[in-house]
Amino acid sequence: MQYYLKPGRSPAVARLALLLTAAALGCAPVPGYAQAQEIQARDAAEARAQGVAPPGMPCQDFLQALGRKPEGVEYLGCERHDDLQARPMIARYRVAGAAAARAEADLGLAFGMPPLEFACCGWGTKPHWWRDERTGLQYGLGMGTETPRYPRADWGRIPGFDITVAVYTEII
Repeated sequence: MQYYLKPGRSPAVARLALLLTAAALGCAPVPGYAQAQEIQARDAAEARAQGVAPPGMPCQDFLQALGRKPEGVEYLGCERHDDLQARPMIARYRVAGAAAARAEADLGLAFGMPPLEFACCGWGTKPHWWRDERTGLQYGLGMGTETPRYPRADWGRIPGFDITVAVYTEII
């Protein structure tokens, strides 16, 4: 069937091409083809419902692509992790301690990210997900750093905070 599913060709046209070829050769279409298409359509609908990245979406500076990158935040790169559940693409960022409070506030306004809290060994956010209403994609955001317990007023003493933005490429 893959031969008939060429880029730009609709599944209906591909199905018709398969049936015409089968008729010309005097054989029946592959059993289970309709069920396979139903499963594929159901998986695609589930992926959209879960906010999974569409096939071919590049690993990139997601904050910049969304037009919501806070000032002072440096993009370090993006990697796709096929070895992890849901095969996420994870973009990594860094912001200096002196600019961290502003970045935290900007990310809170743009994505609803909760304020950082100190626990055990550093400052960090609770897990947070944000869905882009325009595209339906869901982004996981986090910010934090391991550090001695400096109060917020002394964040300038902290060298930097890490920010991650994750997008799943596979349904869970």
